[in-house]
Amino acid sequence: MKRNVFTLERVLHYRRETEKLRKQEFALAKREFEMAEEKLRREEESIEKLNLEFLKRQIDGIGAMELQLYADFFRKKKKDILDQREKVTALDRKQEEKNNSLVEAATDKKIMEELKKKKLEAHEKALAVKEQAFLDEIALQQRELGI
Repeated sequence: MKRNVFTLERVLHYRRETEKLRKQEFALAKREFEMAEEKLRREEESIEKLNLEFLKRQIDGIGAMELQLYADFFRKKKKDILDQREKVTALDRKQEEKNNSLVEAATDKKIMEELKKKKLEAHEKALAVKEQAFLDEIALQQRELGI
């Protein structure tokens, strides 16, 4: 008897590949986010160290030129931190979008897998019904022949 083939196997394969691709995209977005978050943490630690160094230098005495250099450096560091926070926020949104896309792809794949499972179960049930009818027919013929 011809084996039943799931007619949407190509669609299921496509959905599996899409999910796999989306997993990779999400992993990349997550990695980018984590790296940006780590850089932000390092920048914030750096400005804290700089602030402590500046306070120490003030106690020891600091010249006008050096004071101006510290002020310029603080201004640049604060701008770098703001820029990095914006980048972290954008990457967080990107990560969330990739996660939503992954969830959607996984759901689509799961739907196709459930459909395949139901089609196979229906096919097996139909085969069982045909087999039972065949066996009933043989039993009926044997009864009629007196075997």
